[in-house]
Amino acid sequence: MRLRRIIILALTLLTSILLVWIFTPKLIIPPTNPQEAIAVYVLDFYWHSELVLPNSNGELIVYAYGDWNYFALNKQDFNNGLAALFIPTKGTLGRQKFSNIDQLQQMVAKKNANLLSFKVSQTKVIQLAQSLDKRFMKNIDTLMENHQLGLTFVQDEQSYTILHNSNHELVRWLKNLECQVKGLVIWANFRVKNRSDNSQSNFSF
Repeated sequence: MRLRRIIILALTLLTSILLVWIFTPKLIIPPTNPQEAIAVYVLDFYWHSELVLPNSNGELIVYAYGDWNYFALNKQDFNNGLAALFIPTKGTLGRQKFSNIDQLQQMVAKKNANLLSFKVSQTKVIQLAQSLDKRFMKNIDTLMENHQLGLTFVQDEQSYTILHNSNHELVRWLKNLECQVKGLVIWANFRVKNRSDNSQSNFSF
C-alpha cells in the first residue's frame, strides 16, 4: 500500500513537471546584429503558429503548416483531430498575402492572436521565402482556397503528427533565419528574447 502511494506521488510529480515544461513559454532568440536587418513576424495562436515574411514588393506573406484534413479542409471533428495528433497524416502548406502591416494587425486583432516581431538578415529571409515558395509550387495541382481562414493550401510531403506539427515546422524555419529557440515545443506560446538583454517582447491585439 505504501509502495503504491509512493508510485502515485512520483507519477503525479512527473506529470506536473512535464505539464509545466510543456506550457512554459518558448523563447525565440534572434541573431545579434544581422546584416541588412529586416523585421519578420510570428503569429501565435496559442496552440498553432505561423511565420510572416516580407517580400520585395513590401507585402507580407504568411506561411502556415498543418494537417491537410483538419487545417486545410476544415474537417475538425473528433476523429480527424485524433488522427492529426497521433497518426502520421497528410501535411499541408498554406500561404496568405497582406498588403501592409496594418492589414496583418487587423487580422491578428480579429482572431485574438499574439504578433511577435524581431529582426533577422534580409538574405536569410529571401532564401527561406524562395525555399517555401518552391515547396508550395511543387504540389500546386492540389491547390485549394480556404475562405474561412483566408489561406490558400497545397498538400505537403512532410507528414503531420503531434511530434511534427506547425510549431515544430516554425522552429525549423526560424533556425533557417539564424534564430535559436529554447523550450519544449508542442504547443505555441512563443516569446522573443534578445541576446543582449533579458527583455521579452510581443505585440498582443
